Amino acid sequence: MKVLANDGISTSGIKVLEKAGFEVITTKVAQEQVANFINTHNVAVLLVRSATKVRKDIIDACPGLKIIGRGGVGMDNIDVDYARQNGKHVINTPASSSESVAELVFAHLFSGVRFLHDSNRNMPLEGETNFNRLKKAYGEGIELRGKTLGIIGFGRIGQAVAKMALGLGMRVIAADKFVSEAVIRVDFYNGQYINVDIKTEPLEDVFKHSDFITLHVPAQNGYVIGREELMMMKDNVGIVNASRSWWRCR
Repeated sequence: MKVLANDGISTSGIKVLEKAGFEVITTKVAQEQVANFINTHNVAVLLVRSATKVRKDIIDACPGLKIIGRGGVGMDNIDVDYARQNGKHVINTPASSSESVAELVFAHLFSGVRFLHDSNRNMPLEGETNFNRLKKAYGEGIELRGKTLGIIGFGRIGQAVAKMALGLGMRVIAADKFVSEAVIRVDFYNGQYINVDIKTEPLEDVFKHSDFITLHVPAQNGYVIGREELMMMKDNVGIVNASRSWWRCR
């Protein structure tokens, strides 16, 4: 059975598939040529990430295609319902990016509270002439420990963010209309761990009480945060959007 990994795949992934008897094709096929390539090469499995779109046209044109796989969480680039209605098996990897996204959130938080983006740009340019001024400005960073992190969307990724926040000594509050509570297990290097029970709160409470807010929700038709929500927040709240949602000041 042939597999087309059109948006790339790791060497280890190729080895696993080949060991299972699959023939893996890593040729990058242009979007408009995907259907023709699948039919010409008798591809049964199409693996994509976010670049390749698997819409109705490809599904209709490729009767021999059996499986559509998304290397990631969101499947908004695939017409999932239509594919399944037409006998295609659609899969994704919902837990694959949780830790990576959580680390990215804290990369943004640490960078923000310590002015790393500005300092890394300005110190090489002005460090010799304006060192004292820059040192004073960048020395006014704050610590994350003891601050309140509000997590909007408390699924796999939101809970992975909560683990890191708890490990840093942050207070964690969360809002999710589908999750009422979760037991967050914080593991340590020596096998020890602690369990922290977090009950989700109304969205308005998260807006009001958070020092930092991070978003981890599916694609939305509207906006999660607008003028009204911003008005509920404390001054100088930091917001990290690590999801497919949007926020704006209307």
